[in-house]
Amino acid sequence: MPWRSSLGARESLIRAVSRMVFAGILAISMLTAIAWAAAAEYARPELLAETDWLAQHLNDSTIRIVDMRSEEAYRKGHIPGAVNLGWQALKNADNELYVIPPEKFASLMSQLGVSHSTTVVGYDDQGGLSPAWLWWVLDYYGHANGKVVNGGWRKWVKEKRPMTTEVPTPAPAQFDVQRDAQKICLVEELVGEMQRANVAIVDARSPAEYSGFDVRAKRGGHIPGTVNIDWIRNVTSGELHTFKPAAELRKMYEAAGITSDKEIIVYCQTGVRAAHTVFTLTLLGYNQRRNYDGSWQEWGNRPDLPIAR
Repeated sequence: MPWRSSLGARESLIRAVSRMVFAGILAISMLTAIAWAAAAEYARPELLAETDWLAQHLNDSTIRIVDMRSEEAYRKGHIPGAVNLGWQALKNADNELYVIPPEKFASLMSQLGVSHSTTVVGYDDQGGLSPAWLWWVLDYYGHANGKVVNGGWRKWVKEKRPMTTEVPTPAPAQFDVQRDAQKICLVEELVGEMQRANVAIVDARSPAEYSGFDVRAKRGGHIPGTVNIDWIRNVTSGELHTFKPAAELRKMYEAAGITSDKEIIVYCQTGVRAAHTVFTLTLLGYNQRRNYDGSWQEWGNRPDLPIAR
């Protein structure tokens, strides 16, 4: 009968529309899931060397592994092929406030067998603190091929990977310095940047240092207008101190107003912990980030500069 035919056509239309709506919702859900997955990943994952990757590249002549633990710890055992370097060697011997001068850094890298095409892979047993400092100095002097071992020595040992006491003697290499002024912040620049709305300053020290309770200069406290995010919060609190997932790190920084559209300046006591935060922000895709390497060791000892508590 005609009414039955009409009813059947209507039901078919309803089913077709329902399928289209469902397909649309499914497509939107998939796109949302993909977007969330992308947000959960590091923007620059190549900056981290996972232990699996390093184990597969131990005999790669284009890689220089740098152990940044103490010399005593290094001599007791280290990753095969690794040379030893203390973080202090990357400071200016004539004025420890600042980073090592370019000509001395070029000479140091040459002694370690590092050329401009060498991939430098650093590790320690403190959550990547010293290797991130090495990475930053390399980056500042124009060497983009630096990595930090995620989990470092602790993870390497836990996974029962090979180690040795043999000390390598790398052949000297030609290392050319190309200083990038956009990677560093000088005190005079920071004074001028403090009032700019699109600048965010991160204090990577401990809360006790930030508040002025733990005083490590003539004055305690912090630079006015800064946000305190202790560098140790970049890594997990467990045994291995691996870097936290990207989504967790991004949420932590953005909640504090540290967003990628701003110019970020980071400081600590000596610039080392600040370098770890700069490294972490780079992992997340922040492109405007500078290290105030004079840090509180300079600012806290200058009576003409303002402080807050």
